[in-house]
Amino acid sequence: MEIIKLPDGRELCYELTRKRVKNVNFRARADGIIAVSASPRVSKKYVEQCLTERAEFFFRAFERLKAREKASEINTDSIRWLGKELRVRVVENLRETAVLDEEECRVFTKDKSSENVKRLIESAVSERFKGICAELDEKVRAELQRKGYKPPDAVITIKDMRSRWGSCSYTRGRISINIRLAAYPLETVLSVFWHEYAHFWHHDHSDRFYGFLLEMYPEYYKHNNVLKRI
Repeated sequence: MEIIKLPDGRELCYELTRKRVKNVNFRARADGIIAVSASPRVSKKYVEQCLTERAEFFFRAFERLKAREKASEINTDSIRWLGKELRVRVVENLRETAVLDEEECRVFTKDKSSENVKRLIESAVSERFKGICAELDEKVRAELQRKGYKPPDAVITIKDMRSRWGSCSYTRGRISINIRLAAYPLETVLSVFWHEYAHFWHHDHSDRFYGFLLEMYPEYYKHNNVLKRI
């Protein structure tokens, strides 16, 4: 890890990976470090110059990542589920499970410790979210077929990702969805599915990519911008 000391006393931490890439790529991580990938031909001096010039952007990105963590945090008082705030109610019971409904999250357990309650909630959220993602996947695939496109047989994986809402490995036919999206409205989750599926046809974020995406899902910005405001 390298450290850049800025004139105002703040510091930027980054990790540089050398790859055969055309451009210098920067990605702010939730741990406060910037991941940089660059060709061996690009000097360290140039990388640090770019980082220094974009310092304010990266500091704002770190704040957004912290906000994401807070929004999707599970505690024993309340949780965010599909854009709603659900209060947590613990019910003493021999069952060991949590149930999510429209207004609350009921946790049935004899062990009322915060660690156990949180574990049960996380398990319930994970299982429900997997089912929701399977339904959204079918919805996107059906719409693509209706519009004359043949979607690949994609494998959907739910992961806990710190800095991405989703990712697409178009060569392997895999899409990863961030479990933290369970805190956001259903249409916002759907917008991430459309974004990742669009990468099967356009591998970068070019104008053609966004043109295709908006043709498929015209309300993309309306619902996806929720994620950019935090």
